[in-house]
Amino acid sequence: MDNPWKLVSIIFILLFALSVILGLTGSYDLASGNTLFSKSSGGYPAAREAVSFISNNLIGTDESVKLLNVTEESGVYRISTEFTSSTGNRTINAYMTKDGKYLFPASYQLGAGSQKPGSTVPAARGPAAVKKTCADIKKQDSPVIEAFVVSRCPYGTQMQEILADVVAKIPDLSKNIKVRYIGEISNGTVQSMHGSPEAVENLRQICIREEQPATYWKYVSCFISSPSSETCEKSTGVDTSKLSGCISNESRGIRYAQEDFTRSATYGVSGSPTLILNGVTVSEFDFGGRTPEAVKSLLCCGFNTQPDTCAISLGTLQAGTGQGTC
Repeated sequence: MDNPWKLVSIIFILLFALSVILGLTGSYDLASGNTLFSKSSGGYPAAREAVSFISNNLIGTDESVKLLNVTEESGVYRISTEFTSSTGNRTINAYMTKDGKYLFPASYQLGAGSQKPGSTVPAARGPAAVKKTCADIKKQDSPVIEAFVVSRCPYGTQMQEILADVVAKIPDLSKNIKVRYIGEISNGTVQSMHGSPEAVENLRQICIREEQPATYWKYVSCFISSPSSETCEKSTGVDTSKLSGCISNESRGIRYAQEDFTRSATYGVSGSPTLILNGVTVSEFDFGGRTPEAVKSLLCCGFNTQPDTCAISLGTLQAGTGQGTC
């Protein structure tokens, strides 16, 4: 089927129209007025519910869908998903109102000529996504690429694994790489999009990054392959006493975390991973995909004068996703 949600889109539009006529608020349970999605302070919780609904109601038993990213566009959430069927994988975007009441599995762009349902045009890039080249990247003498992630998102750990490989193969670039974390502070406690275990691990990794930087990449690499913090602390030589002090001391751990969250909000980060190079959002997919070579090439494009180490070739295989939910 050209668009697996095309028929569903028509049904949703009819339900939406009916709810308006009847003065009801829900687009799923019209009789009770229940909304399809719960309200939330951010796009990710609602997006996960949307993907769960799509998975349970809108696709076949031999098909699957998973959340890739959620962003705000034209006053609604754009939910990017990976749809898998017998014909392969492809990215499909759905849209949802920010109050979580209505889901639209397909979209039409008005005023831009003929467009098929389900196709989208990123608002920030105009009628066609333009692939950036090295010449387009903002340059500095000592560039910094910031990777915003959460510790239990498979796509976030995928990026951490790639960066760990870059650091292992080209140690000189480690000073140009900074992993930061997405979240917020509520009542003096770190919060994260996938719950308390992720929030605790985010803070743990932040404290190791800030106060034990020599063990950060070893710990992260261990955690990605075997997500047991206790095991990885022991095997990578983390000073657990120092770590505990950082986590429990608001002037240390919480302060470090707040710096990350403030930068995340400043850049408008909403997805894990998001790359910021020299203060500008960039995409590894413009340089070959989610591979060590692509990320290294992207970072090297941020130099005014590229160091000789940028000539070192790294792996070009797309990184696999780890455990977790995103």
